[in-house]
Amino acid sequence: MIALSLIVLGVIVGSLINIFADDLPRRLTPRFPPRCPACDSPLHPLRQIAILGVLTNHIKCLTCESSLKLRSLIVEIVSPLMLLYLYQRFDLTLRFGLLALLLECFLLIAVIDLEHRLILYVTIIPTAVIAFIYALFGAGYDLPKILIGGAVGFGAVYVIYFFGWVFGVVTARIRGEELSEVPFGGGDVNLAGVIGLAVGWSGILLALFIAVMSGGVSAALYLTVSLIRRRYNLFTPIPYGPFFILGAVILLLFADEIRARSGVSR
Repeated sequence: MIALSLIVLGVIVGSLINIFADDLPRRLTPRFPPRCPACDSPLHPLRQIAILGVLTNHIKCLTCESSLKLRSLIVEIVSPLMLLYLYQRFDLTLRFGLLALLLECFLLIAVIDLEHRLILYVTIIPTAVIAFIYALFGAGYDLPKILIGGAVGFGAVYVIYFFGWVFGVVTARIRGEELSEVPFGGGDVNLAGVIGLAVGWSGILLALFIAVMSGGVSAALYLTVSLIRRRYNLFTPIPYGPFFILGAVILLLFADEIRARSGVSR
């Protein structure tokens, strides 16, 4: 019964994430009922939840006939799976509840960054609050560890952001035109600070290492495929937010196991 309830809850939360991911990047207040991202018409009731739309064959907008986004379906599958996994790991505890909120926020941030290369204050601020509360009451970290973790995460990525900005300025002068993208943006800096709050000072450097390594490997693969397809562009922008979140999730879920193997204390 609990598992079924978590599945239903996860699907509902996933549908809300889809609404936020459609409206927030356009600086719109999330609208209910949700609207078609293509033509802005209200969606058919059975398409407002992607899974129901697929099951009932309501995958096209009645007005413009645009198809349901694959992302909408994926989010509504990932969200309940996350809740089920957290329940299996932590039962119905405070840690479960706070961690579930945090991971759902991270899912929203990752989706928006993947689609729009944006990490918005309207998503990062509440996530920071939840990360702080989780670290203090869910993970049981000391206040100094939380604050230092946030500062280290913010500061480390700000340094990368600064050198990326310098690189952009120099490259723009050499090429005679400005770069439209930089390797890291201000949103990435803020996200790294939030992750530092969640994992503490003892985990933030490892989380960033995982993020940079996974992001670098993915970028190399992407550029290799682009080169093979003769669409190579050295300055192709890569959203790094999802890779930061990957590092955070690994630390959040497996920190105890990592500490046990490395002999690092809390």
